Amino acid sequence: MTGQLVEMDRLRRALQALVLSKLPFVLYRMPEGTPQLRVLTQGQPLSYTALSDLDAASGFVMAPFDLNGSHPVVLWPHAACLKASGWSDITTCLTELLAQPDWAELWTKVTNAPVTNAPLLEPGTITTTGAGPYRSDFAQFSAALHAGVFQKLVLSSYFEQESSCFYVLDNFMRACAVKPELMVALVQAPQVGTWFVATPEVLVRTLPQSSRLHTMALAGTMPYCAENMELAAWSHKNREEQALVTSYLTAILGEGYEAQGPYPVKAGSVVHLRTDLTFTPKQGLSALLAALHPTPAVCGLPKAAALDFIVEHESYQRSYYAGFLGEMQCPESGTNLFVNLRTIELLAPQGVWGPWTFRSYVGGGLLAASNEDSEYAEICAKNRSVLSNLKPELWRD
Repeated sequence: MTGQLVEMDRLRRALQALVLSKLPFVLYRMPEGTPQLRVLTQGQPLSYTALSDLDAASGFVMAPFDLNGSHPVVLWPHAACLKASGWSDITTCLTELLAQPDWAELWTKVTNAPVTNAPLLEPGTITTTGAGPYRSDFAQFSAALHAGVFQKLVLSSYFEQESSCFYVLDNFMRACAVKPELMVALVQAPQVGTWFVATPEVLVRTLPQSSRLHTMALAGTMPYCAENMELAAWSHKNREEQALVTSYLTAILGEGYEAQGPYPVKAGSVVHLRTDLTFTPKQGLSALLAALHPTPAVCGLPKAAALDFIVEHESYQRSYYAGFLGEMQCPESGTNLFVNLRTIELLAPQGVWGPWTFRSYVGGGLLAASNEDSEYAEICAKNRSVLSNLKPELWRD
């Protein structure tokens, strides 16, 4: 092995061991940014039962779709975390951590586990909430839309699959390289489990060297192709869905915002319509988050009633899918929060490298005019985009 390959192998094993250790940590990369690691070596992340509790919080935060006793907001406090920036620093940090006596047995196990270059991930047998439950949910959602109770509702589903092996580092690096415009994160804590995210949607971000903030309306989806990168290719339904989300956000922001869009943006194998909004906040951060979350892009309109309807009628609990995550009032970088989309929940791992079971979550916005078959085809296309991050062969430049 060359020196570079040896270093890569050491990092691959160290990150795999970190996941297996169950230590609370976050590994993330902001769009076009540098990988960051935060590990809690003592204690657990903090749990909050209200967004208002976040006013004084500083660190990495993960919030659920529906905040309740079973799904709290979780914070990895900035001051309490072991920190590393960039792959070289992360490798050194993890190998020093795992060299401690508490992790000697695990590190030996991971070090001795043979690594082979597995074949590309095949679709295999996918179990899901399925076409049957999805169509049952669709009927209820569509009826409420046709009755005029809602302007929009977002219906989601999940897909489960087992992969013969799962190399945490290689999948993370692939998502960063192939999708540089996305926020990529691997998150683990007892309160939430283990999640792998590659999301295109900003909830709220601090603009560099400015008091202004940025959010976006991201709604409307089509498969990626050159034609669909032109606004003229988009249907009335997609444009209407985008306009509803934008109108909701601008009503919250009030006067003084600046808008750019809508325009098509690529996110993996799909394209979305996006409108960027910059503004000067007129309220505290937690109050702004309460107003924005969950956005109509993942919930519906009117928001409060749509949230209640989804929680009651969707065939499963979303948990942290369609919540938000990211940096919260960090000293170096401010606030950078993203909606938890393109989400994979890692379930029971068997052995060091696999097989691993995971659950991918996807959804789509429904209007009264939505067609059941085309909407189900859309969430299947989104799921293929999510699964494109999960190819278990080792990374190649």
